[in-house]
Amino acid sequence: MKKIFSVLSAALLSTSLFTSCIEEIDPQTSTVTIDQAANAPGSFDNFVNNLTGNLTGQFTYSGSSFYVFDFGYPSFFLIRDVMGQDVVPVGTNNWFDTWYQDFTYLAPNWARTQYPWTLYYGWIKDCNNVLKMAGATDYAQPESGREVGAGIAYALRAMYYLDCVRMYAAAPYAVKKDALTTVKITESTTIDEAQHNARMTWDEAFQFILADLDAAEKLLAGYNRTDVYTPDVSVVYGLKARTYLEQQNWAKAEEYAKKAMKGYAMMSEDEYLSHDNGFNTPNSSWMFGVTYKDTDPNIIENDGDSSWGSVMLLENGFDCGYAANYGGPNVIDRHLYETIPTTDFRKQCWIDFALDDVDEATAIAAMRPQTDYPERVYAAGVSNASYGVGGLSLKFRNAAGKANVKYDAWVVAVPLMRVEEMKLIEAEAAGMQNEANGIALLTDFAKTRDASYVYGQHQDAYYNTTTSAFQNEVWWQRRVELWGEGFATFDIKRLNKGIIRSYKGTNHIEQCRFNVQGMPNWMVWCFVNTEAQYNESLVVNPDPQRPSGDSEEFTW
Repeated sequence: MKKIFSVLSAALLSTSLFTSCIEEIDPQTSTVTIDQAANAPGSFDNFVNNLTGNLTGQFTYSGSSFYVFDFGYPSFFLIRDVMGQDVVPVGTNNWFDTWYQDFTYLAPNWARTQYPWTLYYGWIKDCNNVLKMAGATDYAQPESGREVGAGIAYALRAMYYLDCVRMYAAAPYAVKKDALTTVKITESTTIDEAQHNARMTWDEAFQFILADLDAAEKLLAGYNRTDVYTPDVSVVYGLKARTYLEQQNWAKAEEYAKKAMKGYAMMSEDEYLSHDNGFNTPNSSWMFGVTYKDTDPNIIENDGDSSWGSVMLLENGFDCGYAANYGGPNVIDRHLYETIPTTDFRKQCWIDFALDDVDEATAIAAMRPQTDYPERVYAAGVSNASYGVGGLSLKFRNAAGKANVKYDAWVVAVPLMRVEEMKLIEAEAAGMQNEANGIALLTDFAKTRDASYVYGQHQDAYYNTTTSAFQNEVWWQRRVELWGEGFATFDIKRLNKGIIRSYKGTNHIEQCRFNVQGMPNWMVWCFVNTEAQYNESLVVNPDPQRPSGDSEEFTW
């Protein structure tokens, strides 16, 4: 593949429209400079609005609607989650199976590797442009009237770098504190500096991310947003809680998780399992989210098939969508599902594997309490995917009242941060300082989902090899509560866990049933080859290695 520009070099050019170039991308040029744009009437607000407005709905990667996974920030939820064990990309036509099994295509010279690099550093570039326009270079006080815009840019830049640091890190912080993570590009980085830009260590990355969050916290103090689609100070607190959790600064993680939770309430059972508004509409637990609009290219082009709704929603009544009609649903790992007690209402988010052993009429009748469209769900798994129904997800629903409306069914919101995540950070952080306190907090949380919960019921001896029984119990809650929301790989790396896909009765795909003790090497993302070519100081990560075949079945 011929590549012309490094993403990081492009990120330093004056126009926010200029992107990297690979075989599928045509470079876009403009003569408008940041200084000119900053002085145009209303332009600053437009640049700030674009920071969140371009997180969904756009074909950012190539401009083409061909790439079904190119639907913005929520795409990375699936990319990260299928790398582990909890989300299984089944069926005959699933666009996320590269990250599940075809690890060869995650090496530096492949387009799949370019995709996250292009999007993340493009979003970072947009934040840098806003900071420069605001006069906030190197944490200078922004110009009057531009403080909130700068605060939003700092918050989002920290979020993107925290993601990149965790994905490109050569080793977990708990294992190797001086491991290399990713490279840093700010609003003041020069092209020459970018061409001699060493990767940050964990500690350098934490220092940088927390400096951004400190600035955001100061600038967003007193800012009252109109919806959850723009970060405010509570989101900044939540990002600090995530960062301190990764850093194992337990006291600070607990402190900021508590701060972040103020003013929010956990989802009730009715909200969680709503056939109309389930995980498609912000509620009292959503701290930050994104939303798709009926004017988005992801919705109006390619029959809406290159969208979150296409790959995650099963109940639409029109002949489109990879999950519902084209044979590409994403399902829950069978073992994880079977460890959820029947008294835990979250189990109703997925179809029982036992229904694979009954006839169609019986299965459809059994699904009626979970979905208003059991016939469609059955067809999605059996007829269209040649898979079955066990583990099909009903956590994420079509837009309320729009299941039959093409393509409005997929004009939905997606959560990026919920108060439940903060509750679990608080519990883990508290327990790592005083286990009894953590157990109490975790038990309180779990009983809101399962009134019969008893601490200690979710222990698997295999996982006790790297973390305490207490952290394993928190991890199990995170796996169930945050399923499909992009946390699986982050937690596997943070806790230095392995994965288990091969076991009796597994629903993982043959020749992908890998059991790996310790962090799988394919979870250390590669840098695209242009960065090594243009950045002389870049130490690259090794190419990912695919196991040679299915592992021997693990016995639980």
